[in-house]
Amino acid sequence: MNLLNRYLQAVGRLLPKARRDDIIAELRVNILSQMEDREEELGRPLSEDEQAEILRHHGNPTIIAGRYREGNLGLAFGVQLIGPEMFPFYKNILVLNLSITLLILFPASLIVRAVFPGILIPLVAQVSIITLIFALLDRYKGAVLDKWDPRKLPALKAAAEEGPTARNIFEFISVAVGTAWLALTPQWPYIMLGPGALYLPALDMKFWPRWPLFYGAIVTLLCAELVLRFFTLFRWLPRRQARILDLILRGIGVTTGVILYFQGPYVVSSQYQDVAEWANVTFHISVAVAVAIHLWRAGWLLFSLIRERHQMLPARQY
Repeated sequence: MNLLNRYLQAVGRLLPKARRDDIIAELRVNILSQMEDREEELGRPLSEDEQAEILRHHGNPTIIAGRYREGNLGLAFGVQLIGPEMFPFYKNILVLNLSITLLILFPASLIVRAVFPGILIPLVAQVSIITLIFALLDRYKGAVLDKWDPRKLPALKAAAEEGPTARNIFEFISVAVGTAWLALTPQWPYIMLGPGALYLPALDMKFWPRWPLFYGAIVTLLCAELVLRFFTLFRWLPRRQARILDLILRGIGVTTGVILYFQGPYVVSSQYQDVAEWANVTFHISVAVAVAIHLWRAGWLLFSLIRERHQMLPARQY
């Protein structure tokens, strides 16, 4: 039953740890029962192709695991828009997106003196767009997720945690959304400033001449991290190697942020002094927060790499 074990391993990697063993045991019993019934009908053991067919009809591991997450929650208004399989990803992306937007819009509203109801416009727009995207994904997920072959599942591993997890998927989507959001802001400043973007021509705001160089470096770093997340998601890189590359990217990010913080005291200029002051304060706070996050992540990665190396040393002595 190697194929069944590979299937259960794929499902288990997407399940909450607290309930993983119980759910896997339940699935194993149900699937074995179906296979045994089929063997009785045929009067012989099932071939690998026949086992694969039963597993395929049982459901894609992503869909099956999603039914056991978050208390089987979904989003419905009369009809179900987002099912329990996609809802955890929808919730995480929505919370992250709105948190970043509020962090940017609050100081921006003070700069442009925008009224609070106006701030709600981009928030409502983002909620609507994200909900629409996930509703479409949920509606047509069967056309993609049903076309899978159990025989192409990853081979069994001693540590189930080595495979792709819901956290890997969430991190990849988060970096992808953040990269697109930042890269598109120069062309469509409304996605960052909301109604405040309408005031930009009147405020005559200008950026530091060297800012495009730093902006390009930041977007490039985000794209590099997105590629790394993609390779990590599909386990095309060993975990230790992926952590080393992540640590290098974090180090470059910290260096870029520190240089930007100290070399660009007046990143934004304007004919209105209070506007320029608020813009620069907001910019420096954002850079400081970004550097702090990168430092925390880099410290955790470094600690993990040192601990892993320390654990490997006794084995090398023999």
